[in-house]
Amino acid sequence: MQAAAVPSFQSRRRAATRLIVAFAALAVSVGVARSESPAASKGPKVWTTDSLAKVQPDAQPGSLKSVKMSAARNEFQSFQVHVFSGASPIQLSLTVGDFHGPDGAVIRSSSNVIVYREAYLDITTLSDANGALGVTPDPLIPAVDPYFHQVRNAFPVTVPANQTQSVWIDVLAPAKARPGVYAASATVKDGAKTIATVPVSLTVWAFTLPSTATLKSAFGLSWDGLCVQAYGGYDNCGEYPGSGGDPDDAIELMKVAEATLLLDHRVSVSQAVYVGPPSISWSQFNSIYGPLLDGAAATLLSGAKLTTLQFMPPGADDLDASTIQDWVANFSSSGWLNQLFHYTCDEPPNGCSWADALADEEIVQGASTSMKTMITTDIALATQYDLLADLNIITPNVALMEPQGGTNQRSTYDGWLGGPNTHLWWYQSCTEHGSCSNGAVGPSSATWPSYMVDATPVRNRVFQWLAFLDQIEAELYYQLDYCWVAAACGAASNASAPWTSVYAFGGNGDGTLIYPGTPAMIGGTTPIALPSIRLKQIRDGMQDFEYLTALSQAGEDAFARSVAATFITNAYTFNNDPTALQTARDMLASKLELLARQGRCCLEP
Repeated sequence: MQAAAVPSFQSRRRAATRLIVAFAALAVSVGVARSESPAASKGPKVWTTDSLAKVQPDAQPGSLKSVKMSAARNEFQSFQVHVFSGASPIQLSLTVGDFHGPDGAVIRSSSNVIVYREAYLDITTLSDANGALGVTPDPLIPAVDPYFHQVRNAFPVTVPANQTQSVWIDVLAPAKARPGVYAASATVKDGAKTIATVPVSLTVWAFTLPSTATLKSAFGLSWDGLCVQAYGGYDNCGEYPGSGGDPDDAIELMKVAEATLLLDHRVSVSQAVYVGPPSISWSQFNSIYGPLLDGAAATLLSGAKLTTLQFMPPGADDLDASTIQDWVANFSSSGWLNQLFHYTCDEPPNGCSWADALADEEIVQGASTSMKTMITTDIALATQYDLLADLNIITPNVALMEPQGGTNQRSTYDGWLGGPNTHLWWYQSCTEHGSCSNGAVGPSSATWPSYMVDATPVRNRVFQWLAFLDQIEAELYYQLDYCWVAAACGAASNASAPWTSVYAFGGNGDGTLIYPGTPAMIGGTTPIALPSIRLKQIRDGMQDFEYLTALSQAGEDAFARSVAATFITNAYTFNNDPTALQTARDMLASKLELLARQGRCCLEP
């Protein structure tokens, strides 16, 4: 049936075509109209865009010279400043001042603003027919990283003559910020000379977003990616600061740091655990991972916690009954049981046979009915192969939920979801961006949601809107750092991966949503994971989901759906114009602002 067309997460571990990365200059909107190369200019030109733009080096300088944005309390919003160098190279840097608001209120830039230099990939092979070729921004290098507070080498940066460099700025409206309009400015410099002062206006709404995402997620992560990137492999991993020379402790610390970064993008790393403890030895495990599960980690979003965590047993005891029971007991006593699940089988019959999928879920449920089982399939196949009795989480591909040209299948899950401890997740794969590792061509004539570098920002951000419309509980994604190993994506060495290749499974960035910020690459002394522009779009989609859900919970579900319908028809038909999405978001915000001022919703974090 249809499942055969959806490639396995685990089978995606094969390399594909190469693409070249460049840190140098560059910039213009992917998916918006491409421009001719800007004419040479005697002096630099500065302009701004919102977050829904990917600016390439052949952009004509824009006309917008200021920034106007809005945010709920406890919400990140972003803008971009683009600088065309002119006839001579410049030494670019940018800073943002404090935001001054009503009645003397101040949002301090030191704790609520992150300035990033945008780095670039040269897209030489399209992910699908709807992509865009050329040098495209994606990796983000912070001026000062917000977790270890180390100055990185983002600025000053040399911008060659007649080229453009873009800067990404995140602003977090504090959870207790006074609602109203705040003003700040971004100062753009060439060396010591100020070349522009950009006015920035931020309207803070009266409603507040929760720190922990309402839309759950389960994003995978390799066990040693950052270790390989920073130190060449496990043997030298003990060089990581704070590890005391122990490679295992170092890997745990790295994974916690990566999971913390993702929580601030409202995404849960379900594979945050390095490996589970020996039986009845939970003290270190709980001290290391407990803060991520309790909401006590050092996140910028205070109280953010993992919404999922995958069962990761030690050694070969994967389905040992006593190990399963030990995990359930510890997670139950710690208040984390709702987050725990077992990844029982990936896309049978590819990841395992249907018979093995059935046998494994029966073993897990036989050990403890409190350990949730999860299989990536749809309800039709789960029914056909008798999986439903011991299956807690069904996770279909979006193309199986909304088959192109067919009928939306969401209602077929309603009866099963009425049972005890049943959950509906979903995911997207290489099928949605056009071609897969087996060479099969996917639905490239349609515009599906996509996390590819060369996809439009709207495609990067719309999946969470669709989750609201189809009443999906969680999103699954197979890996965040797939191309960090050179062999995976055609790079010449681990040191150059993924800076020289993120092309895998027919897509630019399939399985790679973060980049390795090693000291050799970005300065500082502690290696960190770097976000991508695509991860920022996912975060913003998660925040859009909060708007939609808050309205639904306040009795305005029909209104929320009608607003989403202004630019979304179905999962493969939606308006790619960023203005359409922004207009819809503003409509949601205006309604929520009214409800909040009436005391009907969303007043506390």
